Amino acid sequence: MDAWNLQVSLGDLLIDFSIIGALLLAGTWLRRWVPFFQRFLIPNSLIAGFLGLLLGNELLALLPFDSARMGAYVYHLLALTFICVGLFKTEGSHSWGVVNLGFMQVIIMLVQGIVGLAIGIAIAMTLVPDLNPATGILLPLGFAMGPGIAYSIGQSWTAFGYENAGSVGLTFAAIGFLIAYFAGMVLVNREVAKTGRTALPDHIRHGVREKGNRPEGSKQTFSSAAVEPFAVHLALVGAIYLVTFGVTGYLANLLLLAGLEAEVPVIWSFHFIIANALSLGCRRVVLAGKRGDWIDNGTVHRLTGSFAEFLIASSIMAISLSIAWRFALPMALICLAGGYITYQLLKWACWKVFREHQFERFIGMFAQMTGTISSGLALIRVTDPDYRSPVAQELVLSSGMALSFGFPLLILINLPFTLFNGELKGFVIVLCLMVSYLVLLGGAWYLYYRKKMIQHSDARVISAPIGKS
Repeated sequence: MDAWNLQVSLGDLLIDFSIIGALLLAGTWLRRWVPFFQRFLIPNSLIAGFLGLLLGNELLALLPFDSARMGAYVYHLLALTFICVGLFKTEGSHSWGVVNLGFMQVIIMLVQGIVGLAIGIAIAMTLVPDLNPATGILLPLGFAMGPGIAYSIGQSWTAFGYENAGSVGLTFAAIGFLIAYFAGMVLVNREVAKTGRTALPDHIRHGVREKGNRPEGSKQTFSSAAVEPFAVHLALVGAIYLVTFGVTGYLANLLLLAGLEAEVPVIWSFHFIIANALSLGCRRVVLAGKRGDWIDNGTVHRLTGSFAEFLIASSIMAISLSIAWRFALPMALICLAGGYITYQLLKWACWKVFREHQFERFIGMFAQMTGTISSGLALIRVTDPDYRSPVAQELVLSSGMALSFGFPLLILINLPFTLFNGELKGFVIVLCLMVSYLVLLGGAWYLYYRKKMIQHSDARVISAPIGKS
């Protein structure tokens, strides 16, 4: 609830927007002209965020922004992004690739959570007694789920005594971005050199499309003589967020009436899930009977990308360097272990499960499970510039499946605070529950894999000529 109650003047809001905008322009210029950023495909928003961190109060003190306000912007931009994701119309598909990548995503989240929490408990009991074991649970939030979720859920733990958890989550997310792009591009360049794949087009590396190579981004579904189409889509997003605020507040009041005050911060941290559910429902209602073909996918995509750019830049600028430095050693150990096991598991699974496009699926998943889906798509494009393989679409569609199967993990990670008041035994119990869920999910994946393999084998036998099998 802190992000809703934060006192911000109109002047502060406009200045912050102007600062982030200026930094995004600076990031765009640097990506255009600096070979280092081009080589590793560092997003403009990531460049902007680290530039803001450098120029902010904790280092050079040249820019007048407050990290608490930046954190609040991350919280709200997360929900706005999920609203746009819900409004985007996709062709539903549960192909072999989509389902397997969906299982992989949730299993990696669980493994990251188990490894992070185990290390967090061990370090809290030995090397750093004042480390909150929950630090380890923030690993999958920052790595696999992104900075917005890491901040939103981490910040809710302030009510349970874990101060600055939101900033710690953002630090994990920032480290994850670095792993995704730097380690990811090392792996990609090695693959390109080994296989001789086609080099990337220039506009992907320097980020600017040349004249004559500028595709249309959206369609105008309203007459501009009556209303600006972009304004209608933006208004729809705003209206859904208003309903999100009302629904979340209503649910919080119900929890208070039921005597579950400890759950209130959690429900406010899950506002992005409520926002996504409401936008999905809105899309189905509006599109019913072909009355809602005015929701243009291109415009929604532009809004999603715009919110995401500001979210990423703000998330880096909201990091508290003093907190990051204080717990640098345990956080470094957790990130190294998490990154390494993510790499090893995906390398094994992608070559075990798939017979083609193994590297594209591996690098896309690796970048997504340490950065964001945009990171995965960016690295896939290095080896598949025109997205001719189905991997990019599979990655997008599997994220929806992963969100559904990953929801129990979001519930589990809050239990040490909501049920056990932050006691060590609560973290140990949750660690055991995550292992149990991992076994259950792994078993379900195995049964699915085995069923499909049997069906595929039977189909080959039926289609074989007489006398052959």
